[in-house]
Amino acid sequence: MDGLAANRGQMVDLSRLGARSLGVWTRPQSLALLTPGQVDALVRTRQWQVLWRGTYADGGVVVSAEQRAIAAVLCAGGTVRARSTAPPGPMRAVAAGRTAARVWALPLVDDDDPATGAREHLLEDVAVDRHLPCQSYDDRRLVPHQLALRRTDVVTLPSGLLLTSPLRTLTDLARLVPHEALVCAADAALHRRLVTPQALADQVEVRSGREGGPALAAAARVSDGRAEAPSETLARLLLKPVLPGLEPQVRLFDRTARIVARFDLGDPAVCFAVEADGKRRHAGTAMVARDRRRDRTSRALGWTTERVTWFELRREQRPLVRRVVQEHGAHAARRTA
Repeated sequence: MDGLAANRGQMVDLSRLGARSLGVWTRPQSLALLTPGQVDALVRTRQWQVLWRGTYADGGVVVSAEQRAIAAVLCAGGTVRARSTAPPGPMRAVAAGRTAARVWALPLVDDDDPATGAREHLLEDVAVDRHLPCQSYDDRRLVPHQLALRRTDVVTLPSGLLLTSPLRTLTDLARLVPHEALVCAADAALHRRLVTPQALADQVEVRSGREGGPALAAAARVSDGRAEAPSETLARLLLKPVLPGLEPQVRLFDRTARIVARFDLGDPAVCFAVEADGKRRHAGTAMVARDRRRDRTSRALGWTTERVTWFELRREQRPLVRRVVQEHGAHAARRTA
């Protein structure tokens, strides 16, 4: 927070607000420097923006996932701490679930989905100690969860934010999101090595018989760290059960052993590939031209590529599967003719 404000005829330095919490501060912190009327005026004139009730940031700033998580934790009665300071006593509030997933940059396919209209990006999850009262908040989009968190389940970021570890985040997502969304998040965590396959398998065993355990186990069985985007994961979940020859990230080499293509999904036995558009689709003429050039190159080497859209992956699964299976069969027949 930068700037000065007049308080009882004196200029007040507001730069201390949010200095230790990544540019997010609370109403009580504001009232240590300003009157209630001045705080309300700064909000009313949009010099400050309200993130959650009683938590603020500078107006006009596009807040990050970490800043929103800090605001949610502060709103829930928690604090941010110095990284070197071990949290004494119970951890009153910890960013968890979908909120922690966003901080770890794990994809949540139901966040602001243009195909389904899902708007879960408006929801924030905060874990509160099970021995503390689980209060209800004025805004129902801030969802409290009473969780028994071990110290190893919680990470402290340099900003002081307490949030669940990637492995614990996946564990909690198993209770909050559908199967496809959980697999997308697990694929991303495995791909970026935030979680190892062994750690995920061990967690499945630990959670056996507990809430969310079956969902976590089901996701772990089909997760694949080779996927580089949620669109690839969604395509694999739809198509691999009916076309088991499809594998993620199949590379195509030319006659000089140079890589000329890398397919989202590919069946090397019949030279058939599937490319999946992301949520916001490929943009720009340069990207389209590059895709077409790659298609021509792979076609010259005997491959055919079927392109699928995000809308099909989310809203037209049955027609999509039917079309891709037909094209796969037709291409295989042409190769053997």
